[in-house]
Parts: sequence; C-alpha cells; structure tokens
Amino acid sequence: MRAFKLGERITIEKVIFVEIFLLTTLFLALGWYFNREDPFFIKSEYDLINLLVVALSLYYGYFGAIVLILFLSAGYFFFYQPFPLNALLQNLLFALLSSEFRYIWDKKIKLALADKAYAEQMAELYRRELFNLKFDYDLLERQFVLSPYSLRNILDWFNVPSSKAFMELISDFFGIISAELYKYEDGKLISLEKFGGGVKLDEKDPLIQEALELKKSFYIPPKDMLRNAMIEEVNFIALVVAESYAGKFLLAIKDMDFLNISEEALSYITVLLEHYGDSIAFEASGFSCTKFCDREFELQAYRMQLLKERLGIDSFVVVFEYPPERREEVVKLKSMVKGLDRVCIDQEKVFVLLPITPKEGVERFLERITKHLDFLEVEEIKPIEEFCNGQ
Repeated sequence: MRAFKLGERITIEKVIFVEIFLLTTLFLALGWYFNREDPFFIKSEYDLINLLVVALSLYYGYFGAIVLILFLSAGYFFFYQPFPLNALLQNLLFALLSSEFRYIWDKKIKLALADKAYAEQMAELYRRELFNLKFDYDLLERQFVLSPYSLRNILDWFNVPSSKAFMELISDFFGIISAELYKYEDGKLISLEKFGGGVKLDEKDPLIQEALELKKSFYIPPKDMLRNAMIEEVNFIALVVAESYAGKFLLAIKDMDFLNISEEALSYITVLLEHYGDSIAFEASGFSCTKFCDREFELQAYRMQLLKERLGIDSFVVVFEYPPERREEVVKLKSMVKGLDRVCIDQEKVFVLLPITPKEGVERFLERITKHLDFLEVEEIKPIEEFCNGQ
C-alpha cells in the first residue's frame, strides 16, 4: 500500500511538472510574440509574471511553486542580461506566500472533513442507542398493542449471529411473510438469505441506489399500496438499510402483517439489522476482553475499540472491588448506568464499560456511583485498548 501511494505521488508530480512547463512555455511564447525585449513582462508597468506565479502556486502548492521558479530562473538566464535577480526574488516571495496559503487552506479542509466524519459517526452511534434506551418500553400505537413486544425481548432471543436466525426472528416478531437479506459489496447486492418467496431486486433501480447511498430506510404507506398495485406490480413494500462493522446490509420486505407497517417498526428492524451486522463482525474477529463477561459487554467493547482505532474516540473501563456478601447491592449498579454503558459482575470485581467518555467523564461517573455504593473500591481505570489487550 505504501509503495502504491509513493508511485501515485510520483505520477502526480510528473503531471504537475509537465503542466507547469507547458504553461510557462506558452506564457513565454506569447511574451516573445508581443514583446521580444521583455518576454516575461518583468519590466512592464504591471508585472504579469507575478500573476502567473500566484495562480500556479495557489493551484499546485509548494512543489509547483518550486518547479515554476526553476523554469523562470532558466528563462531569465537565457533571455535577460544582466540576470534580473530582484525580479526572481520577488517571484519567489509571491510563490512562497501563495504556496503557504494553499497549504493552510488544505489543512483546514482536511480538519473540517475529519470533524464531519467524527460528527457523522457520533450521530450514527447515538441514533442506535436511542432505540436501545427503549428496551423496557413497548410501543403504544394501536397495532403494537395488539401484538406487544420490546427490543430487549427480541435481542434476548437473538443469540445466534446468522442470517437465517435473523430472518426467522423478524418474521416471528414483526409478522414478515416474504423478504430477502442482501449484503452490498463492491457495488453489487449479494443475497444472503430468503424468507418466503424472497424479493428480487434490480441493482440499477434509482430508488435502491438512493437508499444505499444515503443509508435511508423507507416503506410504502398502506394507503398507497393499492394505488401502486393498480398501476404496476409492487416488488417490495419496504427497504431497510443498515451499515455495521461488517459492511452495509439491505433488507427488502415484500409482504408483512398490515398492522406492523410503520416507521417505528422499521426503526426497530434497522437497529436489529445493525446489531446483526456488528455481531457477524464481532464473531469473525475472535475478539475477547474477559473470560466471564456476557456477550453484550464483549460486543460493546469490540465496538468501542474499533472507534478508538479508527477515530481516536476514548472509552474507559472502571474496575471495582466489592465484598462478596454485598453482591445483591452491586447488582443495582446495572440500573444506575446510562444507555451506552455496560456492567459485568464477577465474584469479587465489577467491570463498568463507559463508551465515548473522556477521563473527566469517568471522574464524574465515580462521584455519582460512590454516593450510592460507597463500599465499592476502584482497583483501576483503563482505556479500552489497554483493558482489552491486557486481560
């Protein structure tokens, strides 16, 4: 990869060299045609060569500026006597100032893009957790009152990370009759699992392309289904798109219970599809932090370590010690943590995973917890990467 980037950089520099040579030659040719005594216009009232220097230095940066100054030096040597050193130094000053401006501007753009990527990652993570906070709440809409369920209940059943188990699970809880699960790789949709008759999709369909590009799930409202069916055959009634650490997945639903067709149900299925993708990546990675914590703790630790590696986002694990006879009180800790946090209780230790939390946030967490559980003693506080690599 490094050799490839080096070769690509050399190719780009060659292109810049050729382009500047051609532009300088063209400028010289025009100057020679209009004014042979001063082909670079350095003696004219308005110094046109500085305009060229600024323009090319802003466009090509430091490398282009250096190449241009070398060409101008050669031109001055052959076409001017005595050698115009002051003019060349003036050109060099303009070139360096313009190149520095280009460098600063590029750096600001890269920082802005990094901030944008960070914000998008955080928005995506908190969007997932928005629905995880609803673990203990059933949907109150009429259709879900008739068939109540909760996301926690579904996840308790989803303990086998396979596409078949996922399809059977959403069929049982959401009344899906016909659907097909795809993985999007290298611009192609790869079918992973069918349920019922499945759903055949056209990869070139603009609606599907937009859904994949924007990671946007949608459904056709029941009131529009009959109207669409009268015009043309409806190939699917909903598309669910989710991006996880295992890649991008698309669930096409062709038929499901009428009462379950809603944005709320679609959001639940999206979270489950993301959970499925993360579980696949988690199982394939062979990742393990502890020997006794449950799968949810390990999966969250896996997610946070990847966030640290990719974007440098801090997460910490607090290790508490407690007297064995007070285990029943320690269990209360699970209800005292926030939605993203995970708690793992051993015989004499408690591990609390604090995702996306700086060191200051860990200190505030300790202040809050010790007010209620003062018998807990902090053994150590470790960044997620050290905790997972040191266990």
